[in-house]
Amino acid sequence: MQHKQLIDYLKRYGNISEQEEQNIRKAFSEQTAKKKDILIRKNSVCNKLFFVNKGLLRAYYEDDFGNETTRRIAWEHGFITNMDDFLKTETENNETIECIENAEFLEVLKSDWDVLVSNSENLGKIHQIILAKYVKINIRRVEHLTALTPEKKLIYFNENFPALKNRITDVVLATFLGMSRITLIRTREKYRKNAKK
Repeated sequence: MQHKQLIDYLKRYGNISEQEEQNIRKAFSEQTAKKKDILIRKNSVCNKLFFVNKGLLRAYYEDDFGNETTRRIAWEHGFITNMDDFLKTETENNETIECIENAEFLEVLKSDWDVLVSNSENLGKIHQIILAKYVKINIRRVEHLTALTPEKKLIYFNENFPALKNRITDVVLATFLGMSRITLIRTREKYRKNAKK
């Protein structure tokens, strides 16, 4: 049953045959994890791709001083992995992928994913469309993180990530927006005051 959400999502980008559906069900295994569980550790090979049915997963990395930056948060009907390392798999990845809510998800190993997309030109095309979509989202997000003021970052978040608004902590939100928690709290207060005027 959990595979239905994934198959319905993929069908947004193209038709999928019954055989392709069967292959997807075989390749993706059903998993659950609890809040704070680590799915991929920093400095390990990132050889899994996750599709979220329920809950929240995040990918983050740390700088030399231990400061976290959340690169991506995935919620229902979203994929998450360190795509650069997933596509290569010969290098150790610099990110950690963890649950930030209890989660139900599907995971596929890189080896199974490669078989899936190489045996189906159709699924290969769907993969390329979805990959291009995620690249576009990441580029836009980096542009906003580097070009916007803290208040505009918060506005951008509220407008573009309504599914996350009341589900993540201030600490995670601050790392997602590229600011300290203190700056986030001050910015939110300023934003609320300006909204009342």
